[in-house]
Amino acid sequence: MPSKTANHDHYYKPYLMRFIGQLAARSPRECSPLRLQAGEDDGPVRRVTHSLYPRSLVVYDATTGTWTIVDDEAVVKRKTYVAVTYCCDDMTPSGSGTEVLIQRVRDATLHQGYDAYWLDLECLLEDPSQNAQDLYRMSDVYRRASFTLIVLSDETVWAVWGSRVWTLAETLLGRELRYKAGNNAVIPISLFEIASLAYSHYDEESKIITSFGVGKDQLKRLNQNLCLKEAIWRRVSSSPQFSKAGGCFQARYRAEKVYALMGFFEHRILPNAEETELQALARLFMANDRNRLLDRMISMFPRDPRAMNQWYTKEDEYGAKLLDIDPDAQVIGITHNGALVLDGCRAAAIRWKDFPYVAFATKRSVSRALAVLVPYLAVAVYVVGVVILGVGQFEKINWGVEDEPLITGGTVVLAISLLMLLLSPLLTAYGHSAPNILARPWLVGVRGVISPQQASEYLGDFRRTLYTPSGSPFKLARQREHDSRFREGHDSQYEAALAAPPFDPIEGHMFTLVDNISGTIYYFRAHRPPTVCIFTGTQGGLGRYVLCSGECSNSELRRETVLRMPTCISAYMHTCDWVALGGET
Repeated sequence: MPSKTANHDHYYKPYLMRFIGQLAARSPRECSPLRLQAGEDDGPVRRVTHSLYPRSLVVYDATTGTWTIVDDEAVVKRKTYVAVTYCCDDMTPSGSGTEVLIQRVRDATLHQGYDAYWLDLECLLEDPSQNAQDLYRMSDVYRRASFTLIVLSDETVWAVWGSRVWTLAETLLGRELRYKAGNNAVIPISLFEIASLAYSHYDEESKIITSFGVGKDQLKRLNQNLCLKEAIWRRVSSSPQFSKAGGCFQARYRAEKVYALMGFFEHRILPNAEETELQALARLFMANDRNRLLDRMISMFPRDPRAMNQWYTKEDEYGAKLLDIDPDAQVIGITHNGALVLDGCRAAAIRWKDFPYVAFATKRSVSRALAVLVPYLAVAVYVVGVVILGVGQFEKINWGVEDEPLITGGTVVLAISLLMLLLSPLLTAYGHSAPNILARPWLVGVRGVISPQQASEYLGDFRRTLYTPSGSPFKLARQREHDSRFREGHDSQYEAALAAPPFDPIEGHMFTLVDNISGTIYYFRAHRPPTVCIFTGTQGGLGRYVLCSGECSNSELRRETVLRMPTCISAYMHTCDWVALGGET
């Protein structure tokens, strides 16, 4: 077979589509309706550190014996105060529970030697824009307070109080903790005591408390931030049944849990009543990108297949931790659908219509080049031998002179040419048996299951195709020494893929991906045939490749699965334009 190759054939087929929609961008220079809708004039995130103070306080006037809400900035900034947290179930729609709570708070504040306190029932404003500012500085309220006072109707409601979203922020961020149950006196209490009384997941949340045991500074390690996120997500949002006047702060934010979490980060985001939890969480992570959490998260393979198209992943199907992943792309924004917009990705289109002809190049050598020329030289030598014999016969017939040396030489040349012709098939095979050193890269998708032998035949026997040892959900490597001395996948992968149902309502259809550069075959499930393979990072000696299908209506991509393929094949991928990956379904 003749050797065929070209310089432009050294890469996979490029992915030419790009995201053209609006996004809430990481860069403040990107003007976007999504950012303006959020009320942020200087970018998608407000990089303000923990230096704020409450908007207002309830202050006691000793001369008149009354309590007044004070919002004078000069007074609030210099006033020492008590931050109050309580149990929403103690409130009643009639408002009687609110009156009892406020009276208990005021008595306890004066008894502890203070003349000011902060209580959301009195200090939070109803106006949405002002309320967003109050929510933004909520963590500073508890950080700057002299101590946090927990007010309960009795000792039996600890568990109800601990199930609220904001209780972790209220206790972990406070300098000191005290509590008052009913009409009893105010008693100091530690974090571990609160955990044993109020938290239903003590084992998990005690790890977070330990992190705050000394200094109670912000969580700096990425895994601790994620543990804190899971702890807050286990809690319930504020009850929306009562208004502020009726006794309980009304939850008007769908992403309330994210806003409770943001107090533990260095940079915060301005709350937006219209955004979802995933959108707010993405904005928060973009504002605090020192650990590149979002960039790492897109390479994760969700263990729950129902969350495949959501970018946030708690557990990886391959057992990797978030810090194990070294990201290769950067998240630059989020769309109104909740999809992450990526920049700097290397991607390749997946071919589905058929197996292509693979152009290739072979290793050149002088011996193989001469071997290929032997059949042509044999014909020339044969002609020379025939001519020499013809001349000898001509002289004998016309002149009667027999030139024996000429006839003998012609016979020898003719014999040599015949020998060369007899050896031509072997020499031709040897000349074309040079090892392939370069081939046109292809990613070929097949609906259903095929074997490596079939894949090699369809690709023209370019190279031997093997099973992946650790790159897909159907991975199974050779574990025993007598199976193989080399790292390769086990043959039972094919049997397992064939035995699997062709369609699963949760995980989708069975598909096969063939990569001719690494000579590897991958089995996976997806709801739709993935049309693009995106290289997003590396982990454990292999690259993370996200296989996606397209959404033509909004120029976004839907994640179908994640494969672990050799990192080296990413060098054969073109860098593509912005792509939007994921989104809420």
